[in-house]
Amino acid sequence: MRIVLIGPVPPYRGGIAQYTAQLHQALAESDDRFTISFSRQFPAFMYPGGSDKEPEPRAYLPDVEYIVDSVNPFTWPAVGRRIRSLNPDLIVVQWWHVYWAPFIIWVKRLARRCGKRLVVICHNVDDHESAGWKVKLRNLALGDCKELFVHSSRHRESLGEMFPAASIRMHPIPAYDAFPAPDHELPRRARTELLFFGLIRPYKGLDILLHALARLADRDFHLTIAGESWDGVSAYERIISEGGISEKVDLVNAYVSNQSAANLFARADAIVLPYRSASGSAVAALAFNYHKPVVASEVGGFVDTVLPGTGILVEAENVDALAGALSRVMDGGKWYEPDAIAATNERLTWRSLASELKRR
Repeated sequence: MRIVLIGPVPPYRGGIAQYTAQLHQALAESDDRFTISFSRQFPAFMYPGGSDKEPEPRAYLPDVEYIVDSVNPFTWPAVGRRIRSLNPDLIVVQWWHVYWAPFIIWVKRLARRCGKRLVVICHNVDDHESAGWKVKLRNLALGDCKELFVHSSRHRESLGEMFPAASIRMHPIPAYDAFPAPDHELPRRARTELLFFGLIRPYKGLDILLHALARLADRDFHLTIAGESWDGVSAYERIISEGGISEKVDLVNAYVSNQSAANLFARADAIVLPYRSASGSAVAALAFNYHKPVVASEVGGFVDTVLPGTGILVEAENVDALAGALSRVMDGGKWYEPDAIAATNERLTWRSLASELKRR
C-alpha cells in the first residue's frame, strides 16, 4: 500500500510528534509510505513555551518532507500537488486541536477530488479547554469523515454517537520504544521516587497530585516534576510550600531531552498521571517503554492500558483516592506485576497499530 502520512515529527516537540515518528517507522516495514510534516506548525502565540522544536541540530528526520506551513493556507495547493504526484492509496492526517480544523477540511476536499481514501487519527475528540465554538469547528472538521481512528474505547463510543455514519477503529498507543536507554543512574532521594512528566497544563491535574502528597507529607517519598509550564508555576509552588513538602519535590520547569527523560523514568518507582481528562497518553506509553507502573485517573485511554498489574486507576479529581493509591505505592509490596507490563508491550505494538489503521 502507498500511504501519505501527514503530521508533526521531530524536531517538533511533544507526544504527537513522537507518535508520528514511531508510526512513520512502523509503516515503512510493510508499506510504501511518504511522511509530510510542517515547515511551520503553530504561530508563536499558540506555543507559549520556549520553542515547539527540539534543540538538537540532528532532530530532523532525513526521509520526511517538511513542506506544510499551517499558518499560510496559500501554500497548501503546492502540498496538494505533491500528494497527487505520490498517487497514494491512503492519506492519513491527524487531529488534536481545534486549530487544525481548516487544514483537516482542506485535506478532506483534496482526498475527495482525488478519489483517495482518507483516515483521520483523532488524538483528542474535544479540546482540553472546551468551548461551544470549538465543538462547532470540530464538527465541521470531522463530521463527514468516512474513517476515524482513536486510541481509547471511550472515545470510540463518543465519536460513534456524534458521527454514526463514520467507521471508527481503535488501538491504544503502544510503548514509545524509540526512546533511548538510560545512560547513567540518577541518585535516589527517598524510599519512593515518583515522577510527573510532560507539558504542565491545567487538565493534567498536577495540583491534585500535590494536594494528595501534602496529605502524605510524613511519608518517605520524593516527587520530580519535569516539564514546561505554559501558565507559570507559582500556583503549584504555593501548594508545595503550604503543604509542607518543599523538601520532597523538585519542579523542573523546562524542556527535558529524551536522554534526560530516560534517566528520570529509570529512577522512578511510579509515574503519576492525575489527569482531569485524557485521550491516549504518550506519557503512559513512555512509562511502559521503561517498564514502569502508572498511577492514573480513570479517564480516556488509561482505562484501556492501565490494566490490572500495570498500575492503579483512581477516580478523577479525587484527592483522597489518589492519596490512597500513592500510599499503597509507598508501602511497597506487590502493587503491580512487571510481567503484566511486559505482556501489554507485547500485545500493543506499532505494527499492530499500523495494521489496524490500514484495515477497512
